[in-house]
Amino acid sequence: MGPLARVEAAMQIIDDAWYRISTSEVVPDAPDRTMRSFGTFDFFEGDVFVDTGTTTRDVEIAVEEWDAEPPLLISDGGGFAEVVEISVPFEVARLRVLEASGSQALALEFEGGEGCYRLRLYARYLDPRRQRHLLRLWPAPAAREWIYQLDDDAQPVERPDRSGTETFAVTMTAGQATVVRREVDQMAIMETQTGDIDDIVEDCLQISAAIESRAAPAGEAAVALTVRQWKVALAVLDQRALDVGDPDWAREIRRVHDVIDAQIGERLPPGRVLGL
Repeated sequence: MGPLARVEAAMQIIDDAWYRISTSEVVPDAPDRTMRSFGTFDFFEGDVFVDTGTTTRDVEIAVEEWDAEPPLLISDGGGFAEVVEISVPFEVARLRVLEASGSQALALEFEGGEGCYRLRLYARYLDPRRQRHLLRLWPAPAAREWIYQLDDDAQPVERPDRSGTETFAVTMTAGQATVVRREVDQMAIMETQTGDIDDIVEDCLQISAAIESRAAPAGEAAVALTVRQWKVALAVLDQRALDVGDPDWAREIRRVHDVIDAQIGERLPPGRVLGL
């Protein structure tokens, strides 16, 4: 499998520290630099501004369109400074890269037409003043931004496989289900603040939503989650029982953990989801 199309260009950044990805026919005025948010990507009136840092003066850019999600790993090795992914709605079937002056550096006509695309940026520093960017796009539903962790070779680390649909049901009281939901909600907040290194925030949110939709207000509840979701739930309960300051609440968390483990623990595959 390879890209449907690819274009390349070299552009000068000068003192602006960004370039623009245009998503429509209309190009909005550039925002005041002081009004932009921090981070690699910034949206302004539908366009995407890519931050290149204040020392960069030249960027080599390649843009590829794929018909489905491309491989994460790059065959010519790692050495990336950053790999980050966002969703971008395109009003036209074309991507244009514009310099700060508004002049066009490159354009790619989409074979897939207009619509929502996932955009993944691979950024390498060639030296303090030069970068190389690879932008890969493919049609995909909107999803939250994700910054990939990098391994020892500075290659992006694959995200966990969440495609499994096999579910296990665990019978617990409504109160015990509330304990699970409360603790995964808290863990989602904490992991978001620290960068979600273990990539479990999405799982925690899914677990919380599933319990909210399926748990009874009182009495017993049969909570059904996927294999990965149960592994995350048990790992969160393990960790939270160690972290909470209230001994009584810690004991309650452990009791709920034991209720789940007694019913499905032996059916879950080995492997950690926290503290890798």
